[in-house]
Amino acid sequence: MPKFSSFALSIGAAALFTGCGGSPQVGQPGPSQPETDAASTPLPGGAVTRRGRMPLARYPQSSQPLLYVGDGSSIDIFPLTGPSQQQIGSISEGVSNPWGLSVDANKSLYVANGNATVTVYPYGSTSPSMTYSTMSRPLYALADSTGHVFVSGLNRHGVGYVVEFNAGHNRVIARQPLGTEADGIAEDAQGNLYVAYRKISGSIVEFGPGLTKKRHTGIRIDQPQGLLVDHAGNIIVVESVADRVDVFPPGTKTPSVSVTISGIGHLAELAMQNSETTLWVCSEEGFVYSMPYPLTASTVSTEYEKINGPSNGVAVTP
Repeated sequence: MPKFSSFALSIGAAALFTGCGGSPQVGQPGPSQPETDAASTPLPGGAVTRRGRMPLARYPQSSQPLLYVGDGSSIDIFPLTGPSQQQIGSISEGVSNPWGLSVDANKSLYVANGNATVTVYPYGSTSPSMTYSTMSRPLYALADSTGHVFVSGLNRHGVGYVVEFNAGHNRVIARQPLGTEADGIAEDAQGNLYVAYRKISGSIVEFGPGLTKKRHTGIRIDQPQGLLVDHAGNIIVVESVADRVDVFPPGTKTPSVSVTISGIGHLAELAMQNSETTLWVCSEEGFVYSMPYPLTASTVSTEYEKINGPSNGVAVTP
């Protein structure tokens, strides 16, 4: 598909702004000196100076949902209006061997990079407004609703970690070690954080605020990657080696439904909008598939996009 260096979106009708499983090696986590917690810290993407670029098209911010797909050394951008759409933009500034992607409540994009950083892009911008320095190989990043950013991954010794920042401040305020690789992260409606990790066989752990009250779910999964928690508290997780997406109802250790997608390379990350009517999953070979949600035994997945490079990360605007 063709690539563009930037994309442009209009806010209202006024100003223009522009715009996944192996086991990578890592390094030491960022510093963990305590910092005063600030639950009132706004999410990145609020009051941010956005740099103008060459416009490609005009899209009202409130009505233009977007699909982001990691593509080797860049992030490809598509309109979220159906399968096989023409690419409308690309983000490369600050992007280095991207893995997991996520979008916060303000529609800012978070990119976990292979150069030990997480970069944040306000909606409509191709330049990062914030860069977090973290462990040598961050894999997934997530901003919650109370002004905190969580990053999972592993250090150069192969130890998995999840760390926490105050949004907008490049300083680790909490961290927890997890197995040999920490992967997908998600938050439930009560603000509990779930982290998939690998240690002999993979599992999922739950944390309360501040990475406290650690609880093992007892779920056993084979090399997990992407992770989501829906509004009902169901855990949705990718078993990358099995090329399978599992759904675990709250408090259970056995999936109620599994959907296998074979022949497109190892499955990686999951994405879903707030409406929870469609689930997207990407693969390492550059495929993005979609399927109606909730999943059932008869769910059939459909190819949504295909890019030219690896596709470890996928995200959609809320």
